[in-house]
Amino acid sequence: MKEPFNILIVEDETLYANKLEMQVDKLGHKLVGVADNSERALELVDTYPIDLILMDIFIDGQYDGVELAELIQARKDIAVLFITSQTDALSFNRASRTQPVGFLLKPFSDLQLQRSIQLALDKVEASDIDTPDALNATDNTKVDKAGIYIKKKQKLVNVNFADIFYIQSDGRYCRIHTEMNMYLIRSSMKDLKKRLPENIFIKCHRSYLVNLSKIKSIDLENDFVVLQEMKVPLSRREKENLLEKLDFLI
Repeated sequence: MKEPFNILIVEDETLYANKLEMQVDKLGHKLVGVADNSERALELVDTYPIDLILMDIFIDGQYDGVELAELIQARKDIAVLFITSQTDALSFNRASRTQPVGFLLKPFSDLQLQRSIQLALDKVEASDIDTPDALNATDNTKVDKAGIYIKKKQKLVNVNFADIFYIQSDGRYCRIHTEMNMYLIRSSMKDLKKRLPENIFIKCHRSYLVNLSKIKSIDLENDFVVLQEMKVPLSRREKENLLEKLDFLI
């Protein structure tokens, strides 16, 4: 089963926002949030990994949808599907300059919305696979014996395994947590785990990998793994395996 996509809805009409939310849920993807103005949308973009934005052109706030898309694309590579009731050439031409993955006119049927979202996500997935990358064809990382090289635009950041406390899954992304920083990479937990050394990282929860050398204690009563001042959840399913691994190391 494919990992779900992270989708943000930017829509200030409650009726349409509800329709979009229901369709995202029906398709099995993750709803990052619903923003009814440009300021809230920017907050969500800066906080969460997002694959696709369902964007109304005329929204509340300092910026309209087209201006907001331009601001977002200057910060991050996020696909935009415009949804609007405007049929004039000016609106369409303005929106087209941001190179959206789709343009859906209101009012629309559930089937039209579903197909528009699916086609948009197909383009997002194709861009992930087809874009040449010297590091990896599916994400922005390269794993070697000592750590992970993360590509951030035109820079390579080397994060040593010894500096990583835990890795958290967020759908099609992973968050790598060190003592001082957090790095976001485009990779599923399943794919990343295959490339990491088993003697360093172990699963403690379906969404978490921990560095064995960073474990300070394990709270068996409340099901937490303590990593210095950090805590991550410990699932019953992974508890036995983790304890066995620690016994082996000790």
